[in-house]
Amino acid sequence: MQAIAVVNPISGRRDVTAAVKAIADELAAAGCQLQVAPTTRPGDAQRTAADAPSDTRAILAVGGDGTVREVAAGLAGRDIPLAVFPAGTENIVARHFRMPTDPAAIANLILHARPISHDVGVLNGRDFLIVCGVGFDARVVERLAAVRKGNISYLTYAGPLWRTFWQDEFPSLTIEADGQLLFEGRGLVLIGIQPRYSLGLRILARAAHDDGYLDVCVFPCARRTALVGHALRVSLGRHIERGGVVYSKCRAVNISSPDRVPIQCDGDPAGTLPARLEIRPSALRLLAPPFPGA
Repeated sequence: MQAIAVVNPISGRRDVTAAVKAIADELAAAGCQLQVAPTTRPGDAQRTAADAPSDTRAILAVGGDGTVREVAAGLAGRDIPLAVFPAGTENIVARHFRMPTDPAAIANLILHARPISHDVGVLNGRDFLIVCGVGFDARVVERLAAVRKGNISYLTYAGPLWRTFWQDEFPSLTIEADGQLLFEGRGLVLIGIQPRYSLGLRILARAAHDDGYLDVCVFPCARRTALVGHALRVSLGRHIERGGVVYSKCRAVNISSPDRVPIQCDGDPAGTLPARLEIRPSALRLLAPPFPGA
């Protein structure tokens, strides 16, 4: 029996070498060999997952949500399940499913958990698990990626966030959901599968990871004061259907703009508009609590 740990060495703020070794030791005691596959560049995690032998017990993503997204993309449509050891800054997937962080518990998860189904979103042919953002948050991610040198923390986002707030204008967007016009005007939009976003904010509050739909939340914004108002309502969980916010569930979304508008996908830069987003229902198998011994 074999499992594979895909390890991103620059995720988050800590070295995970000792933890991965401890997980390997726990698995070895149960007769399961853990092969460790470090990543060195974007795409490595997805390739490792896609090339894994079909009898692999599980692929363990050791890193942040970007690493999880890549491994999930490589496993979508396959029978090999995904397990997550949170080692990033946000760890949205891990927090949503209350993934353990103790090496013994992670080994137990790999050995005994029963897989659950998880939808997979597709952005211009690129798979994602959590959320895609168009406009403001994507520009912050783009700025951060341009200066990133290694491990990051929440403080790393401060400079890109401040510059984006004061320097950027809100783009003009045309958004269609399942072939119908949903929104036309200036603002920003988030489209995703899970309710949790950065800092634990539940922007896509009605989202479910296995309902077969994309959730779309559009924030009309022409001025910075409008953005501040939206942020306050989001922090209170009162943003849906207030301040002109448009919320919808659909299976496909098309977004276009006459402006150059960046896109972020699970916290990583993902090009610019135009964008088409679709849903692949139950395309991924995920190992998550509860499980024996949890």
